[in-house]
Amino acid sequence: MTKKTQIPLQTSRRKPSLIRYSLLLLLGLLVVPGAVQSEIVGSQRTVLQDDIVHYTYDLVLGPGEFEAIRLHRVVRERRSHRPVATVTGLFMITGTQNTFDMIFLQPAISSAVPWDQSVAVFLAKNDIDVWGMDYAWALVPPGTSGFDFMENWGLQWEIDSVKEGLAAARSVRVATGQGNRRLHLLGFSYGVPIAYAVAGEETLLPPGQRHVKGLVAVDSEMKPNDEARQLAACANADNLEARIAGGDFVDDTGVLLKLVGDLAKFFAHDPSPIAPLFGLPQGLFTNRQFALFLGALHDPWHFVGGEFAPFPIPIGLRFTDPGLWVDLLRAAPPFMPLRALFDVAKTRCDEVDVPFDDHLGAIALPILGIGAAGGAAPYHYTASLTASRDVETFTVQLLSNAERPFDFGHADLFTATDAEALVWQPLLDWLVDHRSNNAYPRLGSKVGGSQFDGSELAAPAADRPSTQDLPGRGGPGLADDPRSTPRRPAAQLARDR
Repeated sequence: MTKKTQIPLQTSRRKPSLIRYSLLLLLGLLVVPGAVQSEIVGSQRTVLQDDIVHYTYDLVLGPGEFEAIRLHRVVRERRSHRPVATVTGLFMITGTQNTFDMIFLQPAISSAVPWDQSVAVFLAKNDIDVWGMDYAWALVPPGTSGFDFMENWGLQWEIDSVKEGLAAARSVRVATGQGNRRLHLLGFSYGVPIAYAVAGEETLLPPGQRHVKGLVAVDSEMKPNDEARQLAACANADNLEARIAGGDFVDDTGVLLKLVGDLAKFFAHDPSPIAPLFGLPQGLFTNRQFALFLGALHDPWHFVGGEFAPFPIPIGLRFTDPGLWVDLLRAAPPFMPLRALFDVAKTRCDEVDVPFDDHLGAIALPILGIGAAGGAAPYHYTASLTASRDVETFTVQLLSNAERPFDFGHADLFTATDAEALVWQPLLDWLVDHRSNNAYPRLGSKVGGSQFDGSELAAPAADRPSTQDLPGRGGPGLADDPRSTPRRPAAQLARDR
């Protein structure tokens, strides 16, 4: 086992001893309800620039060689190891073949964008305590063979991993002076059904033992809202079940993605040897063109909006720097478990009873839904199946409905040059407005310009105001919930202590 490294924590003007560090961390683990028995075995601190710092913590979950996750924290500090008093905390989980750095902290893996062009840095600059994690499968190194250890890494494994990550994050927050308030949980893509399942399981616990105070669902659903998507999920579940029954436990799509990215990076103008594997004519694409084609292909959604002249030959990307997209492909983790993908597909298929959605209807947390017009889930359906009476949604649409195949895409929400104005600022507004641990606004408070008296809690979901195509708070092209509260500078707000 890796040698345990104490996490350096400071609580006074004099330099604490290693014993004091250990005691502080222990106290943090003791005061957070629902704390787990995982072990932080290593930590690293990197100054990104100015006063923005990136921490990583390796968290061992079990005795297996790969039973560990990596926690990330991006926060503003007033001095070394001493974070500022933050407004609130956010824990973010990614999609398939993703890592925290790929989606939430791209400058860590790419020089194509400035150091501060990422949602994690943007939020940290605005005094949000930003957390996230790499799933255990994202840490399995290239060249690994024999994947029996992934046989039981299903959706419940992912759910439990996130819960342990949340508990550890809250423990470190306590030990570094941020208090023990709960965190908002953001799921992107594959992370959305996991986030809903985590919140659902927490409804079985007393409020004092829960970790999550609000949900942010980004461009995916736990449950599809149309028959075509449901049937597609059922077909996918059947295929995955057959593979698992045959002894195949791993999806190695990430190996191919990295190869595509490497070829585009280092042999950009050579003919793509990968395109013919997809049934495309030999010599139709260069390596760089094929990498952009994979990102921009709309079937039935796309990762990044593309420009073609003519289709299918891409000449660029509309919203994301092409160099960044190539670097994202190169950073893809090589492996992930088929069992987890199978469980997600079963949950969406809805033909067989699964436990992961059993408590969806009991979730009463505030929910923010974020979608992309060209993305995977622009319609925000799953939130309507919960008990929440505080649901806000917006979808980024920059082109006409007829041009949806080229509009803002799934990954553009975090990678686009204008994502700060279009996506991250509205997200910040929502986090600030929901910084309290209360599930709903307090009686007498102002919500959307009117006084909250509690009456809307008794209203059926169908009577909630519908999402309309209105100018968004973050800029043009947002379809925003009319109950959105006005933006207020984070610096003017009382801190979440």
